[in-house]
Amino acid sequence: MEEISELAAAAGKIPSGLFIVTATDGTKNEGYLGSWIQQASFSPLLLNIAIRPGRPCYDLIKSTGRFGINVVGGKNGGMMKPFWSPTPGTDAFAGVEWTRSELGNVMLGNALAFFDCEFRSSVTPGDHEIVFAEVVSGKILQSEDKPLTHVRKSALGY
Repeated sequence: MEEISELAAAAGKIPSGLFIVTATDGTKNEGYLGSWIQQASFSPLLLNIAIRPGRPCYDLIKSTGRFGINVVGGKNGGMMKPFWSPTPGTDAFAGVEWTRSELGNVMLGNALAFFDCEFRSSVTPGDHEIVFAEVVSGKILQSEDKPLTHVRKSALGY
């Protein structure tokens, strides 16, 4: 096994939240477990996500111009598992409680909080595209829960 450089290990200690990003065209739902999501502006309220082009969710975000962000809490009821390493050909949403949001996005019932987002712009500085989205609406779904965070062994891979 290749040794992790000190730089990669140090950068891997930058904490991030955990989120399920969802996108839909009304007939097909896609989602993935993401961690590179941050607030980018107060007014308007903008969030940014880093997403690798080629993911099915990426294609839906680009074609519909909207998506949902589900904040994962400590009491998430296992909702991350179907999105962590999805099995090709299976429906990750099949065993997960969800409803449609105001914009028609997929809102997961066990999420701590949810944001309806509309695409505003993007830039591709590296292997992930940074998407900037305006938050159209949001709500706390589990007020007693706390956000789940994590760190990586290395900043050079998932």
